[in-house]
Amino acid sequence: MKSKMMKRILLLAAIVLPYFAQAQCEGWNWPEDKAKAEEKNVLYTDALRNDNFKAAKGPHQWLLQNAPNLNTSIYINGEKIYKGLIEETKDEAQKDIYIDSLMLIYDMRIQYCDEKADVMARKAYSAYRYNVKKKGELANVLKLFDQAYELGGENVDYYMHVPYMSVVVYNKKYLDNLSDNEILNRYDKIMETVDNQIQKGGKYVDKLTDYRGTIDGLLVSVIDVDCDFVRENLAPKFKENPDDLKLAKKIFAFMLNGKCTDDPLWLEAGRVIQEKEPSYGLAKNLGLKFKASGDTQKAVSYFEMALALTEDPTQKAEMYIQMGAIKGGAAAREMYRKALSVDPTSKDAYSAIGNLYFNSFNTCKGEKDIVKDRAVFLVAYDMFQKAGNTRAMQSAKEQFPSTEEIFTYNYTKGNQITVDCWINETTTIRSRD
Repeated sequence: MKSKMMKRILLLAAIVLPYFAQAQCEGWNWPEDKAKAEEKNVLYTDALRNDNFKAAKGPHQWLLQNAPNLNTSIYINGEKIYKGLIEETKDEAQKDIYIDSLMLIYDMRIQYCDEKADVMARKAYSAYRYNVKKKGELANVLKLFDQAYELGGENVDYYMHVPYMSVVVYNKKYLDNLSDNEILNRYDKIMETVDNQIQKGGKYVDKLTDYRGTIDGLLVSVIDVDCDFVRENLAPKFKENPDDLKLAKKIFAFMLNGKCTDDPLWLEAGRVIQEKEPSYGLAKNLGLKFKASGDTQKAVSYFEMALALTEDPTQKAEMYIQMGAIKGGAAAREMYRKALSVDPTSKDAYSAIGNLYFNSFNTCKGEKDIVKDRAVFLVAYDMFQKAGNTRAMQSAKEQFPSTEEIFTYNYTKGNQITVDCWINETTTIRSRD
């Protein structure tokens, strides 16, 4: 009885041919015995049509031996035959033989049909599908993905990205054959391809966007990419080349994930990204960070930058509100009014103006007329009402003048009163009781 290894060798030997110059498989390149080749072609295609993969295998092998450049279809269909055999076979040793044969189908297609990039990607993916759980095959599967990405560049099919990163992780976990830098280099290659494909658009953008998070998760499962890792391994490289956009993106993402966005390194990486690939979201977040740190000049600069990068009324209003919060008094109100000019429905802008008025009591009070002094709470209430901010409305109402104070200072409920100071607003006299 033949050994398992001998069976594999004999089956592969039935297919392998001496190498000769590559030839395109376009059209039909019939061999000298055309009649027999046509017969074998009909036999295997009929069997394949009926999912009779075992019956298709014999005549198909004859074509591979005697007419390897017959037509691309013998390799397309050969892939279907051996995948079918793999799926319906229960014997693991026999399944391994069919997997080897499938790999050879890809090799022959590359050899005889000169379709290297696409076929190498198909080979890598099939190797992942059938061999990724075999420890002895992991290094080879990784090599196939490396070759597929080298050949395909950013045209590699979208479904390859997560498997590639998974194979990287398995090699690290089970073989420990990759350094952190080797893992990061492959991660960079994958993410750069994903980002380029997202930028191009198309029907897979949503899937690709989801894949980014999955790939990040796979990376951190084998490398402890915390903020210390970034400072130790990436910061020196960034210092040497501070305009490296790819490196800046990596630092920015890792430190964001590590929740160390207060680190000056994160802000510097964000500055480089914003300079080279300006976006509303990043400009806004950088502005918020600088605002929180007390650097109001830089904060305003980034908020203004964000304003210029969006046409969305809600986003524009948000930036005006952020700038208003840095200022005070009439200057702040001017920003909030600009927010309302671009987005008249902005409840946040109305609430912000209401808060300005509410908090201006000590600044604006003259301490001669309590009703006039407390009128700031009346105009604050008006703004809170427009915002639909019931809690703030109640707080403002509690500070209204009392009925007795209105009477004592010779005012009448329902009449108009003008609030002076920097506010210069007219409102209706109301009491808190």
